[in-house]
Amino acid sequence: MIKPLNWYLRRHPLLYTIRFRLVSKNASSKTLEQYSYNKINKKDSIPPLYFEINNLIFSQKVEGLNDFEKAKTIAVWLMNNIKGGPGLGKSSTIALQKMIAGEGGVCSDFSQIYSNFCVINDLKVREWGMKNLSTDRSVSGGHSYNEVYCKEYDKWIMIDVSKSVVFYHLDPNIPISALEYIRLKKDNKRIDIKNINENSALDIENITKIYIGTNSLPFLITNYNNKTIDEFLEKLDFFPVSIIHGLIMLTGQGYTFEFPSQEN
Repeated sequence: MIKPLNWYLRRHPLLYTIRFRLVSKNASSKTLEQYSYNKINKKDSIPPLYFEINNLIFSQKVEGLNDFEKAKTIAVWLMNNIKGGPGLGKSSTIALQKMIAGEGGVCSDFSQIYSNFCVINDLKVREWGMKNLSTDRSVSGGHSYNEVYCKEYDKWIMIDVSKSVVFYHLDPNIPISALEYIRLKKDNKRIDIKNINENSALDIENITKIYIGTNSLPFLITNYNNKTIDEFLEKLDFFPVSIIHGLIMLTGQGYTFEFPSQEN
């Protein structure tokens, strides 16, 4: 059956493949270590709705919480209050509104709104994507997760908000970073998965498939200016999302997918 033009503009995989290739590049681990979402996205640029919801997330005083505890508190609250659903592709304010209202939200939506809450709470954060090369349709395509810099560990900590998990190697008290995860997986070393949300069941089979049991290409999302991209998404909402992101790239204000170099 011939699909309508609207489907091709919104869903055709070729558009996503072209965009993926245009924004992708290799980077050294040293370069990746230095990047954070906060460098571009300052606290005063985060939409007001996030501050309102943040008061609900931290209804109790945050004094005394270390960075890892704050990072987990945000992640757990989001999963306990958002049921998820279809991908949204909306501005950060509209995405959060719809997610709270139970109207959708996939892993990339969770990662994006999580980054904004981390900025509000003075947590250095960044978002990773993962291009999954598996033929297993349950995990093929891609996935998104975050990293938070925790001063008490003096390192980045990898956290998957939509799955409510963090990852460990040999020391059960020190979570691993995304670059550590990449190296451990490459060397076929042990990676342990730990649930951080007692209200959420751990789907260990699915998470293992995504992170350990399949061939994947992780990349760090850099140069993502939330305020700028929000403006494009809101003003050009009558266009398909793929077209809007193409226009963002043409104006030179787009984001970059940075893949760790092979030596990492």
